This record gives sequence, structure tokens and C-alpha cells, in this order.
Amino acid sequence: MKKTLIVVIVIAVVVVIWPKPFTSSPGFVSAETYAQFEATKPTCYGYTYLTNREATFADAPGRSLCFGILTGSQK
Repeated sequence: MKKTLIVVIVIAVVVVIWPKPFTSSPGFVSAETYAQFEATKPTCYGYTYLTNREATFADAPGRSLCFGILTGSQK
């Protein structure tokens, strides 16, 4: 029984911590599109890692990984 409980807890922790990709910034867009993005942007409760940092210097959309709980619209 203890072994099964430990396995279930480990699986639950791995599922929560598993990296989930999402768009963290819209890049260079119009004011209307930026307002729409801000209204529907996902929120990461945990650690966020920006995967394309150099590309965002040229106004590309930010692509991130969320290690934790991701809420909101996922793109």
C-alpha cells in the first residue's frame, strides 16, 4: 500500500512539473492585438524558461516552457 501511494505521488509531481510550452509575449504587434493578447495570456505558476531569448531581441514572439502549473489560454 505504501509503495503504491509513493508511486502515485511521484507520478502526480512529475505531471505537474512536466514542461508545458506557451507563448509568453506577442512580439511586435498592433495595439489592438497586444490588448487581446494581454487579456488572454497564459500564466505560469512555477519556473518559466524563455527558449528563444535572442529572437525576442528582433521583436519575435516569446516562446517559453512552464515548469509548474500553466493557466489560461495556451498557444
